[in-house]
Amino acid sequence: MRPEEYALIVLRRWWLVLAAAVIAAAVAYGYSVSQPRTYQVSARLMAIAEPPDYWLDLYAKNRLASYGDLINNWNFVADALRRAGLDIDPGQAMRGLAVGRTPDSNVVQIVVTDTDPERAAAVVNALAAAFVARSEEENNQIVAEYPGGADGQKRGTVRIEQLDTPSAPTTPIGPRVKLHTAAALLLGLVLGVLLTFAGEYLDDTLRTEEDVERYLALPTVAGIPRG
Repeated sequence: MRPEEYALIVLRRWWLVLAAAVIAAAVAYGYSVSQPRTYQVSARLMAIAEPPDYWLDLYAKNRLASYGDLINNWNFVADALRRAGLDIDPGQAMRGLAVGRTPDSNVVQIVVTDTDPERAAAVVNALAAAFVARSEEENNQIVAEYPGGADGQKRGTVRIEQLDTPSAPTTPIGPRVKLHTAAALLLGLVLGVLLTFAGEYLDDTLRTEEDVERYLALPTVAGIPRG
């Protein structure tokens, strides 16, 4: 079939394409607006080698891979919330918790997504403060057990510094009503086009002389004009 014939098939059932697009967009819009608003809060933690040293800095950077498991842990989250005096269920806090890192830097990021912006900020700051405190406790233990080398040089440690102290956001990140509606509209258009071709395939009506010649291989002898 020629491209113009495909276009005619779609135009013949344009209402089906339009209906599919409108219905899909309406369903997506209704579902999106019914979802609660979500807010996202994040804080960055930097691992700093002390004293500054290339190998110690490299060790600090490699340790970042383990920080995600250390922070995203029920026992750690529960202890951090307790230290901060927050009456928040650890399981609820962990549902929106994510820990990420940038491989080429010494920074790890704690991200919490929640329907309550105040709670999200409180959880992020509590986890960040608890991890800084944990790092300090470990460093103090290392220094106490291994005070220094034979030359009196201070034992190397990795200090964690909190770079951000976020407050509760005012702008939600979701639901993305416009994006979901537009995506559903596009998907509906595609579905509508597919339905038009399916309808054309199932429809065995011969409408034009070209249809008679193509499908029956017979010449058209006469035609009956429309009323």
